[in-house]
Amino acid sequence: MKSSLPSAALSALVSLFVSVQGCMPVDAGDPQGGANANDRSAGGEAGEKLETGAMTVSPRGTFVVAQRNTSTLIVDIARQSYRELPFQGDRFVFSPARDVAYVVLPGLQGVVALDLASGAEVWRTMPAFTSSGGAFLARVTSDDRTLLVADYDRVFFIDAQTGDVKAVAKVGALPVDLELLPGEKHAFVVGGTTWDDRGPHTTVSLVDLGKQSSSSVDIPNCAAPVSILPDGSRALVSPTFCTRDAKTAPPGWRNPDPVSVIDIDAAAGTLSFVKNLPGFGPTALLADGRAVAYLDTKRIDASMFEDPGQIPGPGAKQYHLMLIDPRRTTFDVVPIGDKLPRFAPSKDGRTLLVDATRAVVRSEASATITLDGDGLRAEVGGSFGDDSGSLFGAFDVTTKQYVPFTGPAAALDRFVQTPDGRYVFTLRNNGRGGDLFGIDVESRTTVDLGRDLRDIGLLADGTLVLRTRLDPTADGHLREELCFSTDARTCKGRVEYRSPVPQHDP
Repeated sequence: MKSSLPSAALSALVSLFVSVQGCMPVDAGDPQGGANANDRSAGGEAGEKLETGAMTVSPRGTFVVAQRNTSTLIVDIARQSYRELPFQGDRFVFSPARDVAYVVLPGLQGVVALDLASGAEVWRTMPAFTSSGGAFLARVTSDDRTLLVADYDRVFFIDAQTGDVKAVAKVGALPVDLELLPGEKHAFVVGGTTWDDRGPHTTVSLVDLGKQSSSSVDIPNCAAPVSILPDGSRALVSPTFCTRDAKTAPPGWRNPDPVSVIDIDAAAGTLSFVKNLPGFGPTALLADGRAVAYLDTKRIDASMFEDPGQIPGPGAKQYHLMLIDPRRTTFDVVPIGDKLPRFAPSKDGRTLLVDATRAVVRSEASATITLDGDGLRAEVGGSFGDDSGSLFGAFDVTTKQYVPFTGPAAALDRFVQTPDGRYVFTLRNNGRGGDLFGIDVESRTTVDLGRDLRDIGLLADGTLVLRTRLDPTADGHLREELCFSTDARTCKGRVEYRSPVPQHDP
């Protein structure tokens, strides 16, 4: 099939849940549906653990950090060259103002500010981490003044210019997310979960960057990534699955996976729990201000519905899409089916990319998404991998209409969206990395681009970064290539890595 992705248009432009096999550089876990966390358009989530085979791109588009099994590569895009670090970084946060990366080293080795051009250390600091595993999360403010690093139950305030630890604030134990609020005077931290006879309890904290202090509140839910409204006034926390042992819920805990709504009063420096909505997450925010979550008719609490008419009837499909107004805490539900695809908001603000290649039960049957009088519906159709049906499409959140993509079945295992949102380039897990596909969002078409990649990235100007494993040399030196491309087919520049000594590639 001929590609519908014009190279001229792309040249003018010169971003989880996954079933992992082999060395695919994504988070491990069972196949799941729901919100998709694999959009690498912005270079990846700041401070996330960089796994072997994965890479992250600096926001300025000047450097790529690529992780290998025992070392870390710093690729200079302008010079088309690389530098292999004498250590392996664990988490990377890029300075927004200069070509510096703040590197959280594994365990208790500390934090390093690294000059990306020279590879020299700007500073190194050794915070008194509580956990032997070191830091969990890290973020830096856009003025490049404060680096926040969270360990077991604290947030360290580190001077980004000098590396001095300025203060420490207490937060919930085992934090799972740390996000800066708009204006960056505060940060929101989601701690871990504890249980008692009434159910789960998760500590969420508001960290004041000026006062270098924190305040916390308990929510009756499990921990999950947070979605914060653009004005910073409200947050949503919702897990995918929340039971103590995944089999039974404790007495009194009738809704296993709700969407928790939390008010943020930055002026007072406090948080307050508003309510739990039925459904599960993680949630994703749309450009129009709504949030997306999901409903499982087998795991809901009918008392949470203010309008009983919204409760799906006995014959309803198991899964529904929830479109939530976070301010009014109202929502609409749209039937999906008995298998839950993955969803990812596109950049146009009105479309959800729908990936049914990783439905909840993908080992038993593939899913073909169709639209009938009941809305979105997932129908069993043959064995997994049967491309006769449409496993991929787009759902318009305004019209609530689904349109399948034509072309081969792609998958959102790891993907980027071009700056204008017109194209998506995505990897479909093949056990070694991913097969590369292109998606034209406007024309609703897909094309197999015939490349086998370790990872994919996107520079600030829209240039694709395609990471490919090459055959080793005859004497056992490992090789790989970073290709810089505007059409996903040809390279306008290349950087080839060769291991300094013969070694085994995992």
